[in-house]
Amino acid sequence: MDQREALNSKIDQEFLDLDRGWVAAYLQGNTELFDRIWTAGFIFTFPFGHFITKEQEIADIKSGDLAFESLSTGGMTVNVYGKTAVMAGRFKMKGQYKGRDISGQYNYTNILGKQQECWQIVASHAAPVARR
Repeated sequence: MDQREALNSKIDQEFLDLDRGWVAAYLQGNTELFDRIWTAGFIFTFPFGHFITKEQEIADIKSGDLAFESLSTGGMTVNVYGKTAVMAGRFKMKGQYKGRDISGQYNYTNILGKQQECWQIVASHAAPVARR
């Protein structure tokens, strides 16, 4: 394995770990992980057209306003541009947000920045998978 392959393998594992981590954290309501992996200025754009901040998302998880019965991801791709990365994939979930059923399949995009050798999510966006 050459140096580039070794670096790509390490980066891939970091992103796979991050992906698995946020899925588990949502399912367990573990806001401590989100406090570490989301930057202070984190913004999440909902598929319903509005956005919320890190503090709002964490508050929704703690209060139970955002809760999942199941959540899984797949088809993840990552492109790294120095200390910036774009992670995209698909997730399927069964859950609710403030009493509204949000179950379905969604495409997601995470924008990440590398700070002190750790990747953190700066912004996330989700959109429903288009029906054909």
